[in-house]
Amino acid sequence: MGQKTNVLTLRKTREQLNLSIENAKLFLYGFKFLKNFEKLLLGKGVLLIDKILNFENKQIFFTITTFFRSSKTINYKRKGLKQKYPTSKISKKSTFSAFINKQFPLFVSNLVVINFKNLNKNLNKRFVSFFFNIVKRFAGFLFARRFNLFIDFLKLSSFFSESKISSNSYLYILGQIFRILPKRKHNRFIFFLKVIFTAIVEEFPKKFSEASHSIKGIKFIVHGKLQGKTRADSRCIQVGSVPIQTISKNIDFSRLHVYTMYGAFGFQMWVYRAE
Repeated sequence: MGQKTNVLTLRKTREQLNLSIENAKLFLYGFKFLKNFEKLLLGKGVLLIDKILNFENKQIFFTITTFFRSSKTINYKRKGLKQKYPTSKISKKSTFSAFINKQFPLFVSNLVVINFKNLNKNLNKRFVSFFFNIVKRFAGFLFARRFNLFIDFLKLSSFFSESKISSNSYLYILGQIFRILPKRKHNRFIFFLKVIFTAIVEEFPKKFSEASHSIKGIKFIVHGKLQGKTRADSRCIQVGSVPIQTISKNIDFSRLHVYTMYGAFGFQMWVYRAE
């Protein structure tokens, strides 16, 4: 019997240069900068979808794609009533500008080119409405008192179905949903994944034929102490076809550790996208 192909090292993907430089010192500066920049945005409620940092002739080219998460909806004014808590003013010297001014001088570059792309502007409301009708029955059970997270999940599901975000970003939002769930809701969460994956792979391409780069298959594995059991267990969900013994297919793989009150859980996801 032949051994399975290692999808991580042998799969065929589109090469995208990132941190391409021979200077080891600048490479470490750039790697540390990207990690700290991602943490800074997460603290501000911004999800960093894609980041590319390149060096060329003492010039820096920085390209980022972001997704702004839904803000709290407690600042709406009622008609005829004054605002109880005034809005605080934003300081001129923000955390973002201070971080940029501190980090970029380390690269000793003459020019910095920043290309910023906001993914929220490309949101298709028809796609969001489609996923809302699919998962609205889970809103009160899995998203209790987390309505903003529910809205973010619907938006990211529409982007994920169009292949505008990677499986790593989508796995992050799934981890946020699972993170604080009690053990009695674990089985419901797995059923919820089965429903949403079926909608992405089978129902979405049929209803929206204009959507490009559709997903042909999704395989998801969760490993941990499900339902609070003393021993760890694994559950596997697969919808569609996910080839693992070929290097000519476009397969996106990602993994994530989710830390809960019942211990650490491991998420793994394989996504087979159309060429």
